[in-house]
Formats: sequence, C-alpha cells, structure tokens
Amino acid sequence: MVVETNELARKLLDIARADPDDYARLEVPDSDLAPLVVAVNLFLERIRHEHEVLRRDASVGRRMLEASTVGVVLVDGDGLISYVNPTARRMLPPRVEPMGRKPIVAFPIAELQEVVSLAMSGVEPEPVECNLGRMDIIVTASDLPGGGAMVTLRDVTGDREAQRARTDFVANVSHELRTPVTAIMGYAETMLLERERLPEDLAAMLEKIDRNARRLRDLFEDLLQLHRIESRRRELPLAEHALRPILEEAVIGAADKAVQRGQSFTLTCPASMVANCNPEALRTMVANLASNAVNYTPSGGNIAVTATETSDEVVVSVVDDGIGIDPVHQQRIFERFYRVDDARSRALGGTGLGLALVKHLALASRSRISVESAAGRGSRFRIHLRKVRR
Repeated sequence: MVVETNELARKLLDIARADPDDYARLEVPDSDLAPLVVAVNLFLERIRHEHEVLRRDASVGRRMLEASTVGVVLVDGDGLISYVNPTARRMLPPRVEPMGRKPIVAFPIAELQEVVSLAMSGVEPEPVECNLGRMDIIVTASDLPGGGAMVTLRDVTGDREAQRARTDFVANVSHELRTPVTAIMGYAETMLLERERLPEDLAAMLEKIDRNARRLRDLFEDLLQLHRIESRRRELPLAEHALRPILEEAVIGAADKAVQRGQSFTLTCPASMVANCNPEALRTMVANLASNAVNYTPSGGNIAVTATETSDEVVVSVVDDGIGIDPVHQQRIFERFYRVDDARSRALGGTGLGLALVKHLALASRSRISVESAAGRGSRFRIHLRKVRR
C-alpha cells in the first residue's frame, strides 16, 4: 500500500509539472486508492477542457485585435509595452521595436504616455485628440486588472475633414450673405429716418425687416467667429493678465442693458488678481454669459460677475436669479442652436450660438466651463482659469 501511494504521488507530481495537453490518464489500481485515482482523472479532464477553452478564447481575442480597425497597445504593470496590434503600428509607426519598451520611447507622442501614466495611477483619463499632420486620432486608456493599461487609438481623420468641410461651407455662405444683409439694413434704416412720412403699417413692416436683418447679421458674425475658433490647429496663446480690466470691458454692454431693465448688476474683482488666460477669449466668454444673464432675468433681478481664487485656479462666476435652467437641458445648452425656451430666445433676438462659442473658446484657451442651475432659481456659470504660479 505504501508503494502504491508513493507511485501515485510521483505520477501526480509529474502531471503538475507537465503541460495540460500532455496530461495522461492514470491507470486505476485494484486497491483502496481506486476512488482517489478516478477523482484525479476527472479533475485532470476538467483542467484539460478548461485549458482548451482558454486557449480558444485567447486565439479568438487575438484574431479580433489583429483585425480591429482600432489601434490597441497593451502596457504591463511595469509600464512596458507588451502588445501592439497591426492597426496601431500603421497609425503610429514606431521609432523602434515597441515590445518591452516605454510608450514614449516607441511612439514619440507625449499624450499617449500621459494617458498611460494616468490610467496606471488609478485615474481615468479623458480622451485626448492628437493631430499628427497626416491624421487626427483620439487616444484613450484604461487600467487592466492586475496592473498595466490598455490604450486605444481611433482614427477620426475622416470625421474631422467632414466637419472642417461643413464649417468652411457655413463660413463661406455666412461671409457671402453678410453683404446683402448689410444692404437691407441700410435701406431699412434710411427709410425709417422718414418714419413720420410713412404709413403706419409700412413703418411697422420696415422695423420688422430691420430687426430681422440685424438678427441675421449677428447670426453670421457668430458663425464666422465659431468657424475661426474651430479651424485653429493650435490652442489660443495664454499669458499672465490682470483680470479686472478684461472683465470691466467684457460686461459694459450687459451692464448698460441691465440698467435699462431695472436690474442690479455688480462686478467684483480685486485689482491685484491675475490669471493665465487669453484676454480676447475671456472677454467674449464673459460678455456672452453676462448678456444671457441679463436677458433671462426678470426686471428687478440681480446679476453678479465675480472673480475668486483658490489654491489651484481662478474662477470667474456669472450669477443671476433669473428663470434658471432645468437639469434635463444642462447637458445640451452648449450645443449649437439648442434653445431651452425657443420662443423666448427668438423674442430676445439671440442666435443660439452664444454658449457654443463659450464652450469652444474655453477648449481653445485650456479653461473649463461649469454650470449650476435649477428652474426658477437662477443660474451660476463658472469659467475656471489657470492660476499664475509664482
């Protein structure tokens, strides 16, 4: 019995060291060990089956990665590349053989290394768009169980070219239509100078023509400005600037309109406060937000523009106690032509592009926009600027 037990132990040890495909069934002895050997054979059969399933799944997974139109780069727990699929190699031809190297060594793209580092540190990075001259790609990364990260590269060159063609078309049409619209405005203004000599119904029609022509002009101007922002290949330049002069210039129009509507309008910004910003972009963003605050706040309401400083950033807030925005709309208010209240917006003469301009200017100037609002409780828009580091 001892001899049989020792022989069984030796065979089990050999099996444990072997490849699962080489497992051999044990001969069932004619002794008390027979039930144990039968159980071991069943266990070996299960291991062999599970190994086959894993190998088949791995083969299917690899084939899917090889055929994928999305570039995939796998990084191990040490931050070294362990796999690059063919699509990734075509999109980003490596400087050297990437296997076993840091991403930044194989692929000279700082954004790729940055998203990998963030993912491996447990932070879920935002997708990053990179322009490589010949193509536009979006880089995303996520951490893997047990360490490491998976990077995906998506080619969006076709989408961006179509978008650029669309915006170029809109810009060209807007530019061409500005001339006839300006002519219509000029004729309407000239005729209205003789209003007392015109029939009342004709004067009313001319006023309506003039009002709608001005609205078209504003729409074309906003479309052209949006096109200029979107067509930039580089972000807007930033520099250290005093905030108060920029904000004072930005709110002049909105403050005058607030006085006419019987509203309270205040600007609070220490003279010594500075931030890393693009003055023109910040001026346009604040002017749009302040104008919206005035338009959507009833007579007698309050609008406040304030600049505050935290340890990490400078925040410019535009706050009102107007009609507010229901949470269901807040994810879409920065889309072009999206209107929470279409009838009211048109009555106020808005183009529907103001907040879209604000969003694109924020992206171009590496700032951030946030909003807090509720229906009937006013709104608070914040522009988060980079703080000057001493």
